[in-house]
Amino acid sequence: MRDTELFQLALGLTSPWHVESCKFDLDKHRLDVKIDFPRGSVFACPSCGKEGCGAYDTEQHEWRHLNFFQHEAYLTARVPRVDCGDCGIKTVEVPWARSGSGFTLLFEALIIWKHILAILLISGRFVATCPQPS
Repeated sequence: MRDTELFQLALGLTSPWHVESCKFDLDKHRLDVKIDFPRGSVFACPSCGKEGCGAYDTEQHEWRHLNFFQHEAYLTARVPRVDCGDCGIKTVEVPWARSGSGFTLLFEALIIWKHILAILLISGRFVATCPQPS
């Protein structure tokens, strides 16, 4: 199995999205995974859901993803804008990140979970040190 196939499966990407390439930089402790789609792919309009909208143009985006072992991981992709006959030109929503975010959904979930754990630890210590009513 090639590295691109492995990461495509691990990321759960479905057509038309696919892993184009992977670049690992040991000195920088960084993994870059490039995601792309084939020329001529069609997408649903993100506003009205109309199927079969062709890509009008693309914008390059980068998202911080979960670490690959002890190395930082980033996903990059050309994000298409579609020309919907009803809604005009709209940016497609990628399945791995929220619109406008610089983080993947999984990375955001990890950060939220760590914050919840920190709050629980702090509140647990606070409650344990407060005088109990008699």
